[in-house]
Amino acid sequence: MNASHMSKNEILQHLTSFQQNDLNTKGGKVWAYVYDSGLAELEQVAMEAYKMFANHNGLDFSVFPSLLKMENDIVSETASLFSDQPETLAGTFTSGGTESIILAVKAARDYARAQKPAIKNPEIILPETAHAAFHKAAHYLNINTVLVPVNDEFKVDTEAVSNHITENTIMLVGSAVNYSHGVSDSIETLSEIALKHDLWLHVDGCIGGFLMAYFKKLGHEVAAFDFSLPGVTSLSVDLHKYAFAPKGASVVLYRNKELRKYQFYTCTNWTGYPVINTTIQSTKSGGPLAACWATMHYIGEEGYREIFEKMYQTKDRMLQKFGELDEVYVLGEPEASLISFASKTTDIYQLADVMRKKGWYIQVQPGNEKFEPTIHLTLTPVSEEIADTFFEQLKEAMAEVKANPRESLIEKVQPLLAGLGKSETPMSPQMIQSLLQMVGISEEGMLPNEMADINELLHLLPPAISSEAFLYITNELFTSETT
Repeated sequence: MNASHMSKNEILQHLTSFQQNDLNTKGGKVWAYVYDSGLAELEQVAMEAYKMFANHNGLDFSVFPSLLKMENDIVSETASLFSDQPETLAGTFTSGGTESIILAVKAARDYARAQKPAIKNPEIILPETAHAAFHKAAHYLNINTVLVPVNDEFKVDTEAVSNHITENTIMLVGSAVNYSHGVSDSIETLSEIALKHDLWLHVDGCIGGFLMAYFKKLGHEVAAFDFSLPGVTSLSVDLHKYAFAPKGASVVLYRNKELRKYQFYTCTNWTGYPVINTTIQSTKSGGPLAACWATMHYIGEEGYREIFEKMYQTKDRMLQKFGELDEVYVLGEPEASLISFASKTTDIYQLADVMRKKGWYIQVQPGNEKFEPTIHLTLTPVSEEIADTFFEQLKEAMAEVKANPRESLIEKVQPLLAGLGKSETPMSPQMIQSLLQMVGISEEGMLPNEMADINELLHLLPPAISSEAFLYITNELFTSETT
């Protein structure tokens, strides 16, 4: 280790300098990844709580009973949003939606092992719009994924779900809402299918669940998606999204404690202390847990109601404004707080770059040969204040894109892709590097300031090749400067 001693001021100066190219998490100009409540004092309260418990270790709840108390409180409050009998549910606080989903998939797998031992090659049925975390869980847990199509409204084709059920199926998945288009699958129909075939049904409410539970409380029309449906087995909901807790904070809920047991891991056949892990992590700071508890109690029931009524109105107002634009259109009928829009006449990839220069981050979803490229917007409570300015600058950006169109990659890349399609050998690292350099990525994996060509390339590449490209880029980026 070659690190030299630094003073407090030197350390903070360095850390501040590291942030120079980061996006601003406050103010709403970043339409993805961050959830600005607009409550200035809330962050102070949450960070104070975080610091109080940062060194408390969640590995052993018998040593730090305060963590057990806070977790039970958070799970109980969360469960009350998704059932008329929350005391019958069981749940766990996790580090985020991906961990919640992995744990739910593990529980379903281990439940199937115990209750359906004849299944040797387990499968889970996923909509095409299901979050990547389910694919990750299947990869980690050695489970096969079966993808089924969605309809024109981006909701899963429930008939296709039924038709793909086999003797190896252990789990069905539905989203409320899906990330890419902000719409919910028909959880009611999936519930009926799950009951008919005695299958585990997980509802991914990570991004939409908390919000829609309050929309329902406020009297807005919300299709049933929770434990009121008898076929729902588990549900995940992120609290670092629309509960506005600092990252990472999520809860995975189960219909009862017997099902939750399949999520846990124990080890008593080694020479050290007995291990019981409720989550994937063993050692974990109590900071996020305390910060989440503080956040939920600071905002409170009435605070959440006020925030979400405002957000519901903001969503409707933004959809109305999109309807007034000739060049773009919204996909599906957004139900929560996510809007996805596309265009047949404006270069979506270039539009995102121009908006970035104006100080906005709008997230490109590159799509593929089946799904057109879109731009994703995550609304937050502060979106109301900036919506008019956003649309003014969006119109300006669209005009700039039309006046100064970039050259598309299609003619350059298609001959290469045609050759790859005929080849039986995988793409070599050298070929991947050449392809990436074509769109401005350096040998060290550094990304260019403008991402339009990269996003278009991702749209054109087959998934297997784009995955290899991402592995190459990431492997190069995460390299020590001292080596």
